Amino acid sequence: MGGPGELPIIAVGSGKGGVGKSSVAVAIARELVRGGRKTGLVDADISGPDVPRMLGLRRDVPARSVTLTGWAPGGRGGSRHEAMEVDGLKVASAGFLMAGNQALAFGSDLGDLLLGRLLKETDWGDVEALVVDLPPGISVSQQGVLSGAGRVAAILVVTPAEVSHLDTGRALTALRGVRTPVLGGVENMAYFECPCCGEKTELHAPAPEERTIWAGGVERLARLPFRPGGTMTAADLAPALDAVTAHIDAAFP
Repeated sequence: MGGPGELPIIAVGSGKGGVGKSSVAVAIARELVRGGRKTGLVDADISGPDVPRMLGLRRDVPARSVTLTGWAPGGRGGSRHEAMEVDGLKVASAGFLMAGNQALAFGSDLGDLLLGRLLKETDWGDVEALVVDLPPGISVSQQGVLSGAGRVAAILVVTPAEVSHLDTGRALTALRGVRTPVLGGVENMAYFECPCCGEKTELHAPAPEERTIWAGGVERLARLPFRPGGTMTAADLAPALDAVTAHIDAAFP
């Protein structure tokens, strides 16, 4: 693994929830592993840490308390946090700190502290890159935490709906304000394809082109159908994976 500030980070973000952002993050991370990349996945969505369940991991015993300082060097919990490993993918999640039906009611400062802990104080071993599933909405403070941990680039996830593009356009403005490269966007749940005849049915009234993130200069890397279970294949994500691997390769010339 590269030293502090050297590890390539792919931040998967959106302007609003419910667009399949976590599914895209998990799919990208898993495909990187299948392609031979040693990859870590950070589930930083504190209010909805769904990555553990997506990977078949669960915690049923409620936590009595959550102590972030235990991860700090010299803390009683040791100086490193152990990542879980699933099919070669190393995972750190806010969801490991509590049972599935519990909630973490953190303010933005503590949320940023937790993100920093997950990134910097997890024992990632020899991973080559981190994929980070961000909470909906992208803040300047989050970008500061990410930039302090590695070389960051973003993938944005939207649906065709105008409100999705509107909210993600705000996230795009925040990213550009701190000069974070945007590798492109994934348009998810765009249509339904009939399994019998192959006919495609659009699921959203499309946003006016001039109000989309595509008009703002973001390259549309993939347009994905709605599938029960949110299944995404390597073929679905091929252009996005090409952009991600190019970002990783650029970090280790």
